[in-house]
Amino acid sequence: MRQLGEDVSEMLDMVPGYFKVIRHVRPKLSCGHCSRVVQQPAPPRPIARGMAAPGLLAQIIVAKYADQCPLYRQQGIYLRQLFQSLPSAKSVDDYEALLPWNITRSR
Repeated sequence: MRQLGEDVSEMLDMVPGYFKVIRHVRPKLSCGHCSRVVQQPAPPRPIARGMAAPGLLAQIIVAKYADQCPLYRQQGIYLRQLFQSLPSAKSVDDYEALLPWNITRSR
């Protein structure tokens, strides 16, 4: 079997105190004898085609319903945490371009 390429998918998870990106790399392999292409199935996601991992979704739900923290306030908290973990940039536009949900748009 020879490798044809690979598919990479990312999920954003939250470990208490910081965000973590989980990368799933699935190589595509082809058989030299029968020209058949095989690949492992993608791992299941809690929200179809979503980027949030189960830990991040759990954090958002607990903060909203158990801690009574509205979503707009959580958004500000999470943006502050992301800004602290991102490399230094010169403007807000530079930071926004580095955010995980804007990565595909900036390329």
